Amino acid sequence: MELYIDRDAFLGGLSRVQGIVERRNTPNPILSHVLLQASEGRLRLTATDTEMAFIGDFPANVVTPGEIAIDASSVFQIAKVLPDQTAHLSLGGQNRVEVTSGSAWYKVKGLPGEDFPPLPDFDGRSTLKLPAGKLKWLIDQTGFVVCTDDNRYGINGAHLEIVDGADGSPMLRMVATDGHRLSYAQIPFDGELGMPSRMLIPRKALGEMKKLCRKDDQILELSFGESAALITSESERFYFRLIDGEFPDYRQVVPTSWQRRAVVMREVLNSALKRVAVLAQDKARPVSFSFEPTAVTISSSHVDLGDAREVVPMELEGDALAIGFNIRYFQEVLGTLTAERIVLELGDALSPALVREPESENALLIVMPMRLD
Repeated sequence: MELYIDRDAFLGGLSRVQGIVERRNTPNPILSHVLLQASEGRLRLTATDTEMAFIGDFPANVVTPGEIAIDASSVFQIAKVLPDQTAHLSLGGQNRVEVTSGSAWYKVKGLPGEDFPPLPDFDGRSTLKLPAGKLKWLIDQTGFVVCTDDNRYGINGAHLEIVDGADGSPMLRMVATDGHRLSYAQIPFDGELGMPSRMLIPRKALGEMKKLCRKDDQILELSFGESAALITSESERFYFRLIDGEFPDYRQVVPTSWQRRAVVMREVLNSALKRVAVLAQDKARPVSFSFEPTAVTISSSHVDLGDAREVVPMELEGDALAIGFNIRYFQEVLGTLTAERIVLELGDALSPALVREPESENALLIVMPMRLD
């Protein structure tokens, strides 16, 4: 195997596989490797941890076809420091790959390409198409609240379903929760959703899906099989297994009415929360929100550190209310929004708060309150 490849293209491909390959202490060492396959006009990179797999094709001037598996982390670190724009790769004896660029020279030990585990067959039965920018937005709005405890079956992944949009057209909705917050967002799409109702998209897979969304207007294909999914772009494919788990009936916790409605400037509120958070150092990070007709007072108290308080102007419909939230949960919810103003719809002190942008019907976030006594 011998080839010349643009250093940045090579580096970009290697960066894509870092979140997929297993660490070096894996029982199967080859799972920490990336498979390089050179053929006419391209270098193919393949990585897998047996639950996910990435395949990417990158333009290359191939002198001699061939394949080799090399440690993904090592070659990534090498690619980051190559001095010239072109990298030269050459496979020598004893499965060693020479990598040269300008004055830099490396010899990296590899493993035979035929030892790389075969990728699973994919029984795709339905396909939907959507712009990469829309998919990225969907993941940004919901992925951060996927439960990180894999033992909490049913909420340790993201749920997909089809719903009717405001104009009656079908929308693809993604829903996630960690038990403290819930978020859903929806986008238009073309095609058919064939994801089994009991299946969830793993948290790790959401992060890798997002890496495919580099060009907003690029159309991605998302296909579903019996227990797996495949995302395809012009030059990349990403395969992942779905989680066997049934998402709870989230509509039971989505408020259908409100007793109080507050409108506030997002950045003003966010800045105030950052300052109050300095002294909100208890494990639960409790903060009090006291809503009045023209302002909300945000305060935190720590027995050893002291007290903090901020008054944020706002417009309130309904009666005054004192309610507590975990400040980090609330900050992360605000971090997904971009509108100048946001709307908070509230019930009583023990009811979930609904947070959304005033002009958007396609996304909402819910934060559960906490007791302050």
